Amino acid sequence: MGSLFVFLLPAVAEVQGADLPRLTLWPQNRMAAISLTFDDAMASQLETAGPILRKHHLVGTFFVITGPTSTWRNRLGDWRQLAAEGNEIGSHTVHHPCMLTRIKPNSQDYTPEMIKEEVEQSAQAIIAALGTHRGLTFAYPCDNETFGRPWDATRNQVRYLSYVADFYFAARMDNGGLPVNPPELNPLTVHGLNRTVGLDFPHLLAMMEPALRAHQWGVFEFHGVGGDDLSISREALDRLACYLQQHSEIWCATFGDVVRYIQESKALEIKATNLNGRRVQFNLSWPMDPSVYDLPLTLKWELPRGWTAYQAEADGHPLVSRVLTESGHKMALVDVAAQTQVLLFKAQ
Repeated sequence: MGSLFVFLLPAVAEVQGADLPRLTLWPQNRMAAISLTFDDAMASQLETAGPILRKHHLVGTFFVITGPTSTWRNRLGDWRQLAAEGNEIGSHTVHHPCMLTRIKPNSQDYTPEMIKEEVEQSAQAIIAALGTHRGLTFAYPCDNETFGRPWDATRNQVRYLSYVADFYFAARMDNGGLPVNPPELNPLTVHGLNRTVGLDFPHLLAMMEPALRAHQWGVFEFHGVGGDDLSISREALDRLACYLQQHSEIWCATFGDVVRYIQESKALEIKATNLNGRRVQFNLSWPMDPSVYDLPLTLKWELPRGWTAYQAEADGHPLVSRVLTESGHKMALVDVAAQTQVLLFKAQ
């Protein structure tokens, strides 16, 4: 990997002689983001992938099929345990309708009403089972964002995305082969990295290297682990998880949390309201739905000359912060909870 750089979102400007705090591209000033996602609610994900994530203190996203014969229904307690450990449970529909002719049910035979039921009923099943009210994410079966006959593909794609938007705040689509550039994110059509079937650890590492170099987001898409369909080996996932655990400069987070961080960063508004030599106050505005977008954001602020010590506060409560040096300038780095209204820095 190359050197560690910090890329900042263009949400700040010079105000009344003082720089506004700036958002770091990733939490705690990390260099890139990686998400481990697993499709189809397979037994090997419970028996192999889950323990590997637990061993390396990582979390992933499991897009489950919620139909009556699925592993989701048959082992609901195990999925609840995964969720309790911080993993994200997202939807992969009820029956996994797919445009590939060899897969049944086939989504070419679906009407708009049928696709909407697949999307809605899966969300209802997950909420009923887990009691989550933090918002759900979705993955399109076979990476198809349409259904019905070929001549209706474009119209039905719009319908499909509309149905997904009604019940989910983000969705993963095709294996685009490239990392996600945060400013260009469309949360309903997030593309993943290339196919992972049969790949060993060196190939998985090479797959995510472009995301690390560009300081962007790489989304892995797995199915079976050490068994089941479209599998990778247990060793490959274990070595990848070990690498991510050892490299704390990489933010390994659930699919939904990465979308939250990006979308909140785009929406956050910062205004300077009280400036003097000893105190600098900023007002923050968070226009996103707080029941879904609840992730802290990391801000950094250049300390004024002459400030040898300082205290940071959020809505009157002290913040833990640290000081970085960039290009000879001292920068305060703080994590600010979602919906914080007032950020205050005081010289001491």
